[in-house]
Amino acid sequence: YQLDPTPAGWLSAIDAATGETRWRYHSSEPVMAGVTTTSGNLVFAGETTGDFIALDATSGDVLYRFNTGGGIGGGIVTYALGGKQYVAVASGPSGLMFVRGNPGTPTLFVFALPEQKP
Repeated sequence: YQLDPTPAGWLSAIDAATGETRWRYHSSEPVMAGVTTTSGNLVFAGETTGDFIALDATSGDVLYRFNTGGGIGGGIVTYALGGKQYVAVASGPSGLMFVRGNPGTPTLFVFALPEQKP
């Protein structure tokens, strides 16, 4: 068994009723983090490049990208507090296999989502 020297990652949205692929997002590195969705039509994911991304759940378009300085390989959590929604993601080394010169320092990032207009 030989590892591909140039791994990449894909995040795919599949229609659960039909099995049809709705959209695919391509990453230059493996996507190791958990994927989290919201009722506000957002999909959150993290890349081993250190990029935390927010995508439109319908189209797969990237709406927001933030480089955390270290790979993202864990879960992404969303929660509400005081009527405001937040998203938390951990960044830093997620294992020696995917560090690739971007180990970063273990850090927890918390983002506040803008309020939805009715």
